[in-house]
Formats: sequence, C-alpha cells, structure tokens
Amino acid sequence: MPRKRDQRGKQPTKSRSGLWDYIVQTLKVAEKPSWEEVWSTFKVTVTGFLIVGVIGFLFQLAALYLVGG
Repeated sequence: MPRKRDQRGKQPTKSRSGLWDYIVQTLKVAEKPSWEEVWSTFKVTVTGFLIVGVIGFLFQLAALYLVGG
C-alpha cells in the first residue's frame, strides 16, 4: 500500500528509528579528516571572516563620512 502524501504533495518524513538508523549509518562511513583538510577549512573560514569584517568596517566608515559624525 503506498504512503499517503501531505497537503504539499510530499511524502511523510521517516520515523525516529529511521532517522536514528540514518545517523548511525552516516557515522559508520564517516572518516576523520586529514590535517591538510582541517587546515584548508580553517584558512577558508578565517579568510571569510576577514572579508566580512573588512566589508562591515568599510560600510561603517562610509556611513560615518556620509553622516558627518
């Protein structure tokens, strides 16, 4: 018997046990990242924070000069 669909036409989500099985399966196939991968992720994250910070600083600086404060 096919599953019933909700109002949006999507199938209902899996039960908690299905979710738990999915989490356990994911953890079984997961690997510890290498040092190079961790370092690359760190560099990309820090670079992103710096870019966002510089853009925010420039906006604040521009607002300061435009308002004349």
